[in-house]
Amino acid sequence: MTTGPSPHLTWKELACKDGTIYPDEFIVDNRVYALSNVFEAIRDMYGKPIEILSAYRTPSHNRKIGGARNSQHVLGRALDLKPPKGVTLERFYDDIRDNAAKLGLGGIGKYKTFVHVDIRQSPKLAVWFGTGIKDSRTR
Repeated sequence: MTTGPSPHLTWKELACKDGTIYPDEFIVDNRVYALSNVFEAIRDMYGKPIEILSAYRTPSHNRKIGGARNSQHVLGRALDLKPPKGVTLERFYDDIRDNAAKLGLGGIGKYKTFVHVDIRQSPKLAVWFGTGIKDSRTR
């Protein structure tokens, strides 16, 4: 579980916080590689490690933590990212949003201490600001 689909993203980081591994079906259909490409491109913008607070979630874990009913996390298409050291949340969010098309993002959300990114299939970027979801390592 220490290796992963890309140089700086491990299978452990992609697994649900309840211990469930990232589903094989999302590996076979290549969505994990699209998601890892987004992560690597964001990381390259700063040249620093970026902590993943949440990635894949099982439906039951998503309900338990109060995630959105149709969460992209359940579909293995989303990451909640903490800004790298020395980068403000505002700059992190703005940099990602400014590059959303180039990154291949379908959605971006700004929360109190992290940025949600996802690769949903959408002709228009979904943008929102969250306040209600818990921000913790248990997600």
